[in-house]
Amino acid sequence: MSNGLAVDAAKKFFREVKSPSAAAEFFWRLVVPVDPRLRKTRSWIWGKLPRLELKQVFPGIEKTSILMLDAYNRNSRGLETEELAALLSMAKFLETKKIFEIGTCDGGTALNLAANTSPETQVFTLDLGPNWNGEFSIKTPAGFQYPTDASLIGQRFHGTPYEKKITQVFGDSAKFDWSTLPGPFDMVFIDGCHFYEYVVRDTENAMKNLRPGGLVVWHDYGYVKGVSDVVDDLSSRMKVAAIAGTRLAVGFMPYVQ
Repeated sequence: MSNGLAVDAAKKFFREVKSPSAAAEFFWRLVVPVDPRLRKTRSWIWGKLPRLELKQVFPGIEKTSILMLDAYNRNSRGLETEELAALLSMAKFLETKKIFEIGTCDGGTALNLAANTSPETQVFTLDLGPNWNGEFSIKTPAGFQYPTDASLIGQRFHGTPYEKKITQVFGDSAKFDWSTLPGPFDMVFIDGCHFYEYVVRDTENAMKNLRPGGLVVWHDYGYVKGVSDVVDDLSSRMKVAAIAGTRLAVGFMPYVQ
């Protein structure tokens, strides 16, 4: 629990708790919230970076307007609505022309990225795909193995007016050949396998394929230890920031090897 949440909890405790049974219920509710999804963005378990408002990281972005398609038809494993809004605002504010997403899932994020960028923007999105043999190229614990059903990959952008801006590619991100894509990219969004070694490999590949001044965005910073450790380790080699109210962290080129 962050310092701010701890202070709020303490104030509420002394205001509302009048008996031992009420105290027990109060602390139980802190540990097991009624709405688990709310806990995702309110719990900051891992990570060392201070949380900054989006407008502190990107001065002027607060004037950006975005279009959110199917805002409340989100996959439970994916971005929360506020996280999606932050990602779309960054993509639009920075006038990105080439975006690469690692982890297509149902395609909702790719759809919205395409909808909020210029007609010339190309969105490339990578997932394991229908021909995946079930093997990960990096030995991965079972708890980090949650591939998307091949029949659901990208379904949200199929048949939409934005599909022509989106290129679906398939493969294991740790061994994917980035030279098959027309980089360098303005933005790379890393939301694939969250196992530490995968995040390291995805991040290394992103750095090699970002244009000068490009942006890499990680999902689940503060929420997953592996992601958080990778970003924290990078803080000595590039400018990184964690976005308040979200599980997003961003890193800016240049990157020092």
